[in-house]
Amino acid sequence: MQDTVTAFENSEIVFQRSSSNAPFIPIAYTSARSYGEATVDSALTGQALNFEQQGASAAAGVPFLVSERDAVIVGAYLSSNRFKTDNEQIDDFRVDSVGLPIGWFRQVNPQWQAAAFVMPVGHRSTQQDSNWTLQTMGGVFARYTQNETLWWAFGLFGDDSPNDSYLIPYLGASWVINPRWTLSAIMPWPAVVYAPTPDWMFRLGASPSGAAWSLQPVNNEVAISLDAWDFGLSAERRIHKNLWLEARTGVGGLRGIRFNSDDSQLEDLDISVGASGFFALSLKLRPGFLP
Repeated sequence: MQDTVTAFENSEIVFQRSSSNAPFIPIAYTSARSYGEATVDSALTGQALNFEQQGASAAAGVPFLVSERDAVIVGAYLSSNRFKTDNEQIDDFRVDSVGLPIGWFRQVNPQWQAAAFVMPVGHRSTQQDSNWTLQTMGGVFARYTQNETLWWAFGLFGDDSPNDSYLIPYLGASWVINPRWTLSAIMPWPAVVYAPTPDWMFRLGASPSGAAWSLQPVNNEVAISLDAWDFGLSAERRIHKNLWLEARTGVGGLRGIRFNSDDSQLEDLDISVGASGFFALSLKLRPGFLP
C-alpha cells in the first residue's frame, strides 16, 4: 500500500495541499451498526413501517494510477441487515447486499479535479418469494482548489431502483482553519472536524444513513434509500500505522433534500421528531504517510 501512496505522491494528482492532522479518506473499512428504529417505505401503499435494525458491512477500493493525471478505482461492497418489528402480521427478515463500485479520477489542471463513479448493487431479502433486486448508484463530481486551505465541490448523485429514482445535488466548500480544525460546509453532509493530533479525530455532522429502505410488497424487492442521513458525533483513533478505530453515535434516518427524477420536482426536507438513535463501530484503513 505504501508503494501505491508513493506512486500517487510522485504523480501530478494532488489530494491535499494544506497541513492538517485529519487523515485521508479510507480505502477499506468494516463496520457494525444498530439503529433503534429504521424506516421501510412501502412502494405501493405509501405506508412507512418502523423496524429495529442491526447490520454489518465491509467495503474496499483499490486505486490504480493509469497516467500522471488519471486514476481508476475498483472496489467491492458487502452488507447484511436484519429488520425486526413488533407488528405480528410482518415477519422479521434479513437483507443481504453486494456491490461493485468503479470510479475514475482526473487531475484536470493544478486547480481543478474531476471524478465519476457507478456502483450496481444487488439486494436479496429472506422474505418468501423474494428475488434479487438490482439498484444502480452513480455520480459526477468536480473540485476546485482556491488556495492552500480552501476548496469547492460540485456534483450530482443519482440512484435508480425498481422502487424509486432520484437525484441529490452536491455543493459546498471545505476550509482547513488550522491543522486541528476543518469546516466541511458541503451539502448534503456538512460537518466540523477536530483533529488535535495526527492520531485522533472527532467529527460532528451529517453522513449517509443506512436506516431508510424501500420495499415492493408484490415481489418483496428491496433497496436502500440514500436520500436519508444520520447526524451525530464520531471519535476516531489510530490504533496501528494506517489502521483506525471509530465509534459513532447520534440520530439516524433523517430525510434529506433530493430531486425526484420522475417529475424533476424538488422534495422538501423532512425531519421526523420520532427518529431514533444509532450506534456504529468501524475499523478503517486510511492511506497516507505515517507521522
